[in-house]
Amino acid sequence: FTSSALYGCMFPFKRTYQADLDTFGEMSVPRGAGAVYLAVPVAIIAIFIHPNLNSDFLSDVAWTYAMYLESVALIPQLYMFQKQTTGVVELLTAHFVAALGFGRVMEFCFWVYSYHELANSAGSRLPGYLALFSQFMQLVLMLDFFWYYFVAVKNATPLVLPSHSGISMV
Repeated sequence: FTSSALYGCMFPFKRTYQADLDTFGEMSVPRGAGAVYLAVPVAIIAIFIHPNLNSDFLSDVAWTYAMYLESVALIPQLYMFQKQTTGVVELLTAHFVAALGFGRVMEFCFWVYSYHELANSAGSRLPGYLALFSQFMQLVLMLDFFWYYFVAVKNATPLVLPSHSGISMV
């Protein structure tokens, strides 16, 4: 599946890429590599704060990194939404992001009941609290989008995000 998705992005659908809007975090990194500003801090946090699930450092950190990274993965997409001059979000993209957001709501509900099971080797529940916090922060980041999506679906109109003139959603 991954190879077919990569093929689709590189060849048949390459013309749909909006390079002028995809500028998230491009201050001191090559064009298109702005996600490093999310990936590196998340990796550092995962290395130092992770649960002791099976006494294997590498798998514990990898699982934790994936979970924490998933919490910030939509930030570049929300940033691109804000960079659009018209503010109109394509219908399929809006539904996709809303479906991802709904999945995050369900994941948050899961972690509300399960966070206490994540503990490190010393017995600290900090990894569980951080898992819960990361899920909560992801929902907070998406609140603005959720509201405008709800209004657009309720009124059967296109999803239009307001221009914040210097202040963005993320």
